Amino acid sequence: MLKIMIQGIKDGEYDVDISSPTSAIEGFFPEFIGDVRFVGKLRILGKRYTVVGIAECDAQLTCDLSLEEFVEHIKVEIATSFFANNELYYSIQDLSKELKDAEVHIIHEDEKYLDISDDVRQELAINLPMRRIAPKYRDKSFDEIYPQYSAAHTQKDKKASQDETDERWGPLKKLKLN
Repeated sequence: MLKIMIQGIKDGEYDVDISSPTSAIEGFFPEFIGDVRFVGKLRILGKRYTVVGIAECDAQLTCDLSLEEFVEHIKVEIATSFFANNELYYSIQDLSKELKDAEVHIIHEDEKYLDISDDVRQELAINLPMRRIAPKYRDKSFDEIYPQYSAAHTQKDKKASQDETDERWGPLKKLKLN
């Protein structure tokens, strides 16, 4: 879990540097490996807590072109805020999940930690590449990687096969259909 200790901290700005294994964070995508690290700032003003920083983790992916496995370093910006209010905290417990997932997280006034695990997990998952291409193939086209399967090569094969007609079909070519 990625938790920031807030108990006994006064108003101001504080540096945050925390990490956690991906296996310790519930619901993390299986592509992520190793540790998740968050480095940033915590700003406290009254009952408002703002967390801003960078989260990073490695992801083991399979290349869409070559089917080779590679490790991609995923880095995202995180900005989230918390508001400590007991009345809102108890009233939101009865509401639907959509209201619980608001932009501002409502926490109990006696809370000891700010849990940013869900925010980090969601942002990292969103930033997984849709097209997973290994670094050594990123600047190359499919034709450069696999010339034997390129369109130019297959057209040469088709033309060569059209030139080689089976002699058994010769009498049918001589037929005129008029």
